[in-house]
Amino acid sequence: MIEVKNVVKKYGRKSVLKDVSFTAQKGEVTCLIGINGTGKTTILNAIMNLVPINSGEILIDNQKLSKESYETVAFIPDTIITMPSMTIGQAMTFMRDFYDSWNQERADELLGFFRLKAEDKISSLSKGNTAKVNILLGLALDVDYLLMDEPFSGIDVFSREEIANAFTDYLVEDKGVIITTHEIGDVEHLIDHVVLIDEGTIVKSFAAEEAREEGKSIVDIMREVLVR
Repeated sequence: MIEVKNVVKKYGRKSVLKDVSFTAQKGEVTCLIGINGTGKTTILNAIMNLVPINSGEILIDNQKLSKESYETVAFIPDTIITMPSMTIGQAMTFMRDFYDSWNQERADELLGFFRLKAEDKISSLSKGNTAKVNILLGLALDVDYLLMDEPFSGIDVFSREEIANAFTDYLVEDKGVIITTHEIGDVEHLIDHVVLIDEGTIVKSFAAEEAREEGKSIVDIMREVLVR
């Protein structure tokens, strides 16, 4: 379990995160939702210790953040993480050499799953295929938790469908996933828990299934809470 406890993050006098607390369970998809600039990406960066927090605590499986804890987490940002001049195959080799948790068999499987070619240069790919490469490089790591920042941003509907289909596959079924996205419709049926954020504050946290039982979509709940 990833636990975010009373986290505060400030840039100068501006508070970006204000006493943020939530948990993300292994085996569940937790979605952070809010309009742009509400602090969603900052939360992911804080979990990965890419930005220091001013106060609060973040635990991964009851342990404070450490080099060892990051062996269990993969972070997929909203931009490609390897050099555009690389081929997909070279990017995979780089990841294999750099990460002990790299699973080459899974990477090869994902290459076929996304209908990608190892010899293609990343710089020559469409935005949708570049996003698929980014997802491949994250999912091919043997980790317990996966953080994904806007994986569907700016890509076509067919690429979004292919990426969303990866969530229904065994590739992520045992992982704890934290995702930020504006494309709620593509993954709504896969989401287990929702954390609504507004201006750096959690305004509502709920189980997606409870909303479904009430005949409401996640967007319906967003409108009720965030639209004033």
